[in-house]
Amino acid sequence: MAAKFKQIELELPQDIIFAMRGIEEIEDIKKKLKIALAIILFQERTISLGKATELAEMSRVRFIDLLKQYDLPAYLYTEEDFEKDQQAIAKYRKMIKK
Repeated sequence: MAAKFKQIELELPQDIIFAMRGIEEIEDIKKKLKIALAIILFQERTISLGKATELAEMSRVRFIDLLKQYDLPAYLYTEEDFEKDQQAIAKYRKMIKK
C-alpha cells in the first residue's frame, strides 16, 4: 500500500530562511525540517520509530544513530518494563528447576 501525502505550507521568518539559504539549498532545508519533525514527533511518542524513519527518509539504523548524536533514546525501557522482565525471569527459572 503506497503512502498518501498531504502538502502543508510552513511560514518562517525571512531572516531564518535567508540564513539557511546561505548554507544550504531549499531541498536540503526541507530534508532537515522533515528530520527535525521526525525526531520531535518520535520523542513526544506521537509516531513510532518506524514512522519516524519513514518521515526522515532514512534507514532505522541511521535514524537511531542520529538519535544517539542528540543523546535521545531510541527505545524507552521503564521501571514497569524492568519489573515485568524480572517477573518473567523468575517464572522461567521456576520452570527450568522442575
